[in-house]
Amino acid sequence: DHYVCTTGGFTGKPGGLVFFFILVGYEALVLLFGAFLSVVTRKVPMFFNESKLIAISIYNLGFLAVVVIPVFLVLQEFNPFAAWIIRTCAILYAFTATLWLQFIPKIIGVIIIDKGQDSNVNPKSLRTGSTMQSQSATTN
Repeated sequence: DHYVCTTGGFTGKPGGLVFFFILVGYEALVLLFGAFLSVVTRKVPMFFNESKLIAISIYNLGFLAVVVIPVFLVLQEFNPFAAWIIRTCAILYAFTATLWLQFIPKIIGVIIIDKGQDSNVNPKSLRTGSTMQSQSATTN
């Protein structure tokens, strides 16, 4: 009467693993592109420079993926509920840590350092670090 697919589709075996590793490969390429951009843009003016924070976030996500993905795949066979807990905690940690790494320095700068006042942009902060170091070396 009708054909029944026995491969499991996108969620069962082996299709689930194939789709999972295609997704992991794509995300690894996105992280590598982000690492490339953080290296290329490391010498932009300090006021706009976020390459250090982006590099730390990429390292954090990469390390998390290298540790959690194998643990999840092994644990999935023995205890699916524990694997779900590990995966959920890893996702929550990844989003929370990345958001905190990107926004907490800005919040501290606005609330604690500037005390919420409307301050003018210091033209010296728009220069690159190498320019400021060479200028301070010539003035000393």
